[in-house]
Amino acid sequence: MGRRSRKSRNEEGVLDGGIVVWKPRGPSSRAVVNRAQRLLGFRGLGHCGTLDPLASGVMVLTGGMGSKFQHWLTVHDKVYEATIWWGIGSDSGDAEGPLWSPAQRRRAPTAEEVKSVLPQFLGEQDQVPPIHSAIRIGGRRSFKNAREGKTMELPSRRVRIDALELLELDGDQCRVRVECGPGTYIRSLARDLGEALGIPAMLMGLRRLSCGIHTLENAVLLDRVCRDHWWSLERLVAHLPQQKLTPAECQVLAQGQQISATETAERMSGDRVAWSQGSVQGIIEDSDEGFKARRWLSRGLRETDSRNDLT
Repeated sequence: MGRRSRKSRNEEGVLDGGIVVWKPRGPSSRAVVNRAQRLLGFRGLGHCGTLDPLASGVMVLTGGMGSKFQHWLTVHDKVYEATIWWGIGSDSGDAEGPLWSPAQRRRAPTAEEVKSVLPQFLGEQDQVPPIHSAIRIGGRRSFKNAREGKTMELPSRRVRIDALELLELDGDQCRVRVECGPGTYIRSLARDLGEALGIPAMLMGLRRLSCGIHTLENAVLLDRVCRDHWWSLERLVAHLPQQKLTPAECQVLAQGQQISATETAERMSGDRVAWSQGSVQGIIEDSDEGFKARRWLSRGLRETDSRNDLT
């Protein structure tokens, strides 16, 4: 018998779903994915939200059909604990980039001064990402342009910060807790806090405490990643908005057709995870006539049209 291809050997052991990992400070998000793949024994993992090398915290990794839900698993609120250093600026917004400080260094702000500017950063606002970021400009990552000395102005993005609390101030450094929506750059927040106080500032450390429902409590240390900690696809997406459908409705959607809003499939706003016979079938969205599949998995169902079979 001939030797099987690397691809076929890998696909035999792929699991559908994901795993919640606590990323240590040091490796990049890509390095975390690579390490997890070696420990799990299969490739093709992705992650739901980048953490910089100097950051630690919760990362949700997906594999198999779970990777088809990355978008919906990423757009969740997040909680961070950030350490900010006053009086020092950085081109990258953190300690990895070239550092600079004004010729005449001013004193660090007091706790009262820091607290006085925090409210202006609450709510929805426009935020300019750091030039050392993964945002694409003209099809190229911004950080690659920055490393080559190319100066490009990044457009601001709409972000949301729900809570911002000063936890501790010790000399030139302080710790703050941030509750925010997806897409918020904490490096940019540190920079902007400094500007509001009239002093350079950069991010010295960052911990992501939660990503949606995923917290430190249900995360596994990177070196302890194994299949015993793997989440099934159904468990991974159980917290997302759901819609139960009959097998017949799923068959229509799988063929690229629409289904009408019925007593079973009530009209709701936003995307939902489609379930049938106890398993996840895909993502559906509103359409003019009812619902259509936005992402479909083509998973097998028993041949039945019973509207009682909705579990």
